[in-house]
Amino acid sequence: MGGNGQTLRYGRLCSLVYQLDKPIGTSFGDVEFYRERLAGVTGEILEPAVGTGRILVPLLRDGFRVRGFDASPQMLAICRENCAAYGLDPVLFEADMTVYREPAAFAAVVIPAGSFALVTGRENAVRALRNIRESLAPGGRLIVDVEPIERPAGPEPMGHWWHGEELITLTCHPGVDAGDRCQTSWCRYELWRDGVLVHTELEPFTLQRYDLAEFATLLGDAGFTDITIHSDYQAGQFPTTASKVWTFEATPA
Repeated sequence: MGGNGQTLRYGRLCSLVYQLDKPIGTSFGDVEFYRERLAGVTGEILEPAVGTGRILVPLLRDGFRVRGFDASPQMLAICRENCAAYGLDPVLFEADMTVYREPAAFAAVVIPAGSFALVTGRENAVRALRNIRESLAPGGRLIVDVEPIERPAGPEPMGHWWHGEELITLTCHPGVDAGDRCQTSWCRYELWRDGVLVHTELEPFTLQRYDLAEFATLLGDAGFTDITIHSDYQAGQFPTTASKVWTFEATPA
């Protein structure tokens, strides 16, 4: 799937680490923020790049009607398990933002956690945003997180998580500039059992980065208007140089 700009990522160990590190119930202020921004929405909501359901599950439990898709079958498998654990059975399916569209089907589309950065290349990003615009019903809204550009520091300390009696370790080498504001890191996941390495996964992790003006222009080129920007999950708080995350809200032209 690399040719369409959203390369298949998140293998089995990567998906499991995400679940162990950020289980359902984890919030960085984003769960509450999205709940508040979606207040009053009665139509169906779409979450592309749904991952393990960290945002999806609380929204469903709050009574919102949400569908989700992801390019990773491993992530979707964990998401289904999480939903089942809470007695939920939403529509979940494998898809790619640069391809999927369902004309006028959704009252809102939400892309939290900076996941839109997985779509690499400006042309692919505009295509994905146009698909989202066409999938919104009249009066619908896109709400999408964008993380500011950060230059990589040194190698990160090794991460580790216990999964029963098995140990998963993660070593990430700092991102390198792949051009056109793309940053790629190499992540090595290792599964250990009784002190013996039994499985390894090496994943390149590439993210597309934007500045504020670039992403606002991208939304305009994709046919969105009435663009509002929030920062750090505080509604109405305009970004500063210290902001950790920007959230754009936009409606179709």
